[in-house]
Amino acid sequence: MNKIVFITNRLPFPGTDGRKNMLLQYIRHMKEIYPESEIVNLSFVDEPKDLEHRPKEIGRLIRLSLPGMAEKIYNIFVHSLIRRRWPLQVSVYYSRKTHRQIRDFIRKESPDFVMYDMVRVAEYWSDGKGRKVLSYDDLLSLRYRRQLDWFQYIPSVLGGFSNKLPRSLKRFADLKFVQKWLIAFESGMLARYEKKVAPLFDHLIFTSPAEAHHFRKATRHESCHGIPMKVEPDAQPKGSRRYDKNKLVFVGKMDIPHNSSAAVYFCERIWPQIKRQMPAAVFYIVGKSPTAEVRRLQDEYPGVVVTGEVDDVKRVVSDSALMIAPLLFGTGIKTKILEAMSWGVPVVTNRIGSEGLDANHGEELFVCDSEEEMVRDVLLLMGDRETNDSISGNSIRYVTRRFSGSATRQNMELILS
Repeated sequence: MNKIVFITNRLPFPGTDGRKNMLLQYIRHMKEIYPESEIVNLSFVDEPKDLEHRPKEIGRLIRLSLPGMAEKIYNIFVHSLIRRRWPLQVSVYYSRKTHRQIRDFIRKESPDFVMYDMVRVAEYWSDGKGRKVLSYDDLLSLRYRRQLDWFQYIPSVLGGFSNKLPRSLKRFADLKFVQKWLIAFESGMLARYEKKVAPLFDHLIFTSPAEAHHFRKATRHESCHGIPMKVEPDAQPKGSRRYDKNKLVFVGKMDIPHNSSAAVYFCERIWPQIKRQMPAAVFYIVGKSPTAEVRRLQDEYPGVVVTGEVDDVKRVVSDSALMIAPLLFGTGIKTKILEAMSWGVPVVTNRIGSEGLDANHGEELFVCDSEEEMVRDVLLLMGDRETNDSISGNSIRYVTRRFSGSATRQNMELILS
């Protein structure tokens, strides 16, 4: 294989969040499997300052341009609202000029393999001899549908995606009743579009093997694979792990709805119960781009610290008694949970958080069905060193067994071979 093209809706580096880490993993697996190949990244640029961090595996990077204001408005009203052809996120990412740029590049360079990152760039599909892969990440339609059940805890259902809307529409979209309608509309549009574009691609990729299995049955696509996040665990600690028994953390990019809503919900419903029984406890909300609603939590709830972006997430998390992941909605395997487990930090989560994992409750992590269970398990891990050490060691062994590099590389080899 001589040339691999990767079309991404944002820069796949640096590894500052779960999705970028996942994209970097794909790129590095490709380069490991075909060391002599050239990897070319055609990408929209979300953070221009990050361009200097381009990894050595990417031979060339070609910047793509989003549609202008007039084209976005046209796409939204004609292709989304009137023709019901595209989800909103396809409309705000699609530029005819950029499509010509991609099509001309593929015709000229004839890559052997072209990967498209998420359904929002699927409309840039271009003909050519190379095999084409669509990485769904996870089922966005299902994630959006689940948001409706917890709407009151979501500062903005559109998250950072709302910044791609025209300014006039963004103000309108910030109204709560409009957001609720938009998320229901987008969920339905995505559900149809996810299935509609699947036959255009030779291979489909999800981060969760369970979601890949579900989608394969729904679409009867012959090549639908789950490639989870590669996580290389720390060495098993000798003796007890050193940690602050009063410290618990939540980690995530904090303008994404499933993260911001989890932080708000936890502070409103669960944190006061923990704080009453353990007054010295401190809850750290760690992650870039905290919304105004998230920032206010440290003013409204004693013992809450909103850090914003940190230089080294592992350093901030590793000395915590536990990581909490009270996710109200979401899909796929949650990278933040696997990373914490790989560092030996016990995790307390719920059914949504543990989706896609086959870890054992009470042995490798805690999976709670109620707020009372979550309070109980948090206090147990903060107050009982023996239990904390046991969960810590078991979680490292679980990740080693299921998510090491050799385990996650197999399906990528199958797709590239």
